[in-house]
Amino acid sequence: MTLAGSAVYAGGLVSAMTLANELALGAAPPERAGPAAAVLESGQELDGALGTAMLGSAGAAVYGRGMSSTVPAVRDAARETLSGAVAVARQLPYQLRETVLSAAFRAFTHSMNMAAAGVAVLSVALLRGAGSVPADGAGSDVRTEQKRRPR
Repeated sequence: MTLAGSAVYAGGLVSAMTLANELALGAAPPERAGPAAAVLESGQELDGALGTAMLGSAGAAVYGRGMSSTVPAVRDAARETLSGAVAVARQLPYQLRETVLSAAFRAFTHSMNMAAAGVAVLSVALLRGAGSVPADGAGSDVRTEQKRRPR
């Protein structure tokens, strides 16, 4: 299921990024295409890093809260990461191990679901005001506009 979701996500991302790159680079004069591509690539890298950091922080906060409320006596390592919970659980008796692992997997799944829901809400909010391309296909491509103007 995760693989199928990742494939759909990647397909949509590639399509969107291809169009965004074409629009951004098409608006730049040919002699400025190199710097425009560099700025575009830097912005994409920054967006990816910030998005990962924000989603990771939100997910970690939800996971930590879920572990603290479910298994209050567990060590800090188990409350911080899923791998920490697995490492701690290996040292526990069977019954307690199963309790800790079950709580860790539930908390992790819940944190991922909450992060995904947050992204969905944010995406809808940000894309709600986005305009669409006119039906005739005319966009704001600078080169197209230059060709249309008489000289």
